[in-house]
Amino acid sequence: MNRDDEMFGEIRHRRESFKAVPTQKYSGPRSHEPNEDAAIAAIAHSEGWLIPPAEVTRVTLRPWQQAVFWGLRVYIVIMLIIMGYGFVHATGG
Repeated sequence: MNRDDEMFGEIRHRRESFKAVPTQKYSGPRSHEPNEDAAIAAIAHSEGWLIPPAEVTRVTLRPWQQAVFWGLRVYIVIMLIIMGYGFVHATGG
């Protein structure tokens, strides 16, 4: 008897030691309302879920917004340079 046979024997023993629990057959989702599909359709219609969403278009930024985004880009580049400098000197380069 090898190691695998011992392991599978242990698994079979454990499985057989459990008591069988009767299970019910799954009959699908329960409906609490007799006409649930119609109710869901009415909610979707009243909430406007059936209307296609508006098209997404590109927005033209104002000059101050463009300046803020360029400032963030410059900040990121400066931070990357500082972190690279610190990393090189911390590793003894």
